Amino acid sequence: MELFWFDNYDEALKNAMQNRRPVLLQFDVKGCGGCKKLYSYTYLDEKVKEELDKYFTLLRLDIVKERDIRRKYNAFWTPSFYFLDYKGNLYYHFHGYFPPTELRILVRVGFSETSIPKGRFAEAKEFLNKDFEELEDNILAPKILYQKGMIDYLHDRDNKKFRALIKFVKKKYPQSPEASQYFWDE
Repeated sequence: MELFWFDNYDEALKNAMQNRRPVLLQFDVKGCGGCKKLYSYTYLDEKVKEELDKYFTLLRLDIVKERDIRRKYNAFWTPSFYFLDYKGNLYYHFHGYFPPTELRILVRVGFSETSIPKGRFAEAKEFLNKDFEELEDNILAPKILYQKGMIDYLHDRDNKKFRALIKFVKKKYPQSPEASQYFWDE
């Protein structure tokens, strides 16, 4: 399967609205080393392709040529990734090249960040849970757990459950930023 990337901002937003999916905007530029590695390695990974195709409307723009859009999102680096709704509202972004596993984790976070404010908890949680056992030993895995904890808390307001999750993260991933978010006194 080959990934289909829109190269027109308005067309991508229209497609996202029709398909009820967030837009994953990637900025690139000629000569970008991280972009070349994405195209020659990360985007060739079957799971990356499957997940990007299923969960996003993909949009790739040249950061130099698309000045107005670059300014709209304060974009300055390539590759960079912006998670938008169909109206072009920004919910999450990150910069730089990532190998397949790390990208799979970060796009889950981006998807959930666009879904949670819209109350689409089940969709976000489904993607966060997908293949988690393959991702759980990665240094970025606590990001997924934290997102799942937020969804659960927003859904059922169970403080004890959220606290237990962060305590688990603190124990399993003690060096993660998410572990440092445990603020309760014992």
